[in-house]
Amino acid sequence: MPLILASASPRRRELMARFWPQTRLQVIVPAFDEQAAAAGWTGSVPDLALHLTAGKLAALTGQNRLPARYCALAADTVVVIDEHILGKPADADEAARHLRLLSGRTHQVLTGLSLVCRTPDQIIRRQAVETTEVRFAPLDEERIRWYIRTGEPLDKAGSYGIQGTGAAWVERIDGCYYNVMGLPVFRLLALLESIAADLNSPELSSQLLPWK
Repeated sequence: MPLILASASPRRRELMARFWPQTRLQVIVPAFDEQAAAAGWTGSVPDLALHLTAGKLAALTGQNRLPARYCALAADTVVVIDEHILGKPADADEAARHLRLLSGRTHQVLTGLSLVCRTPDQIIRRQAVETTEVRFAPLDEERIRWYIRTGEPLDKAGSYGIQGTGAAWVERIDGCYYNVMGLPVFRLLALLESIAADLNSPELSSQLLPWK
């Protein structure tokens, strides 16, 4: 049973590839407008993360002919400070504004996970949200300008990458490091283990878990 990652994120693909071989892992990027789906959202931030991941899964299943047996994962990461959501910056100026907001302060990184596993006689769904708190060091304008010139902030929620040069600004974190990268591995494996326990087929269950 293939495990399908519904994401264009190279960081999520990299993390998934550490646990599942290419023969079992597939990447299918659904056509889904995250900005349009989030526009006008009035609910909570965790609910927004789940709303976006559910939308990605719906787009995946609606746009593609999938096998009779599969498990699909969608993830979405949101950076929040002062109840403001910092998405991917539109340009260098917006990235600089994000970094000034984060400078010397603690913010939250939330990743929503939505999973659906389908067989001819079962459909099993799981959702979860993981939250990590990240403390940034104070950033002066020289550091901000230098970091933006690296190009790293421009394709990342919150305008930084903890796994790259952005690690220079992170004083400490409270929670899952991989969540800040975009995929909370421990939480994902726990959800897959829960799904495997509910599948009628031991053979299919074993295909979900890397240690089986």
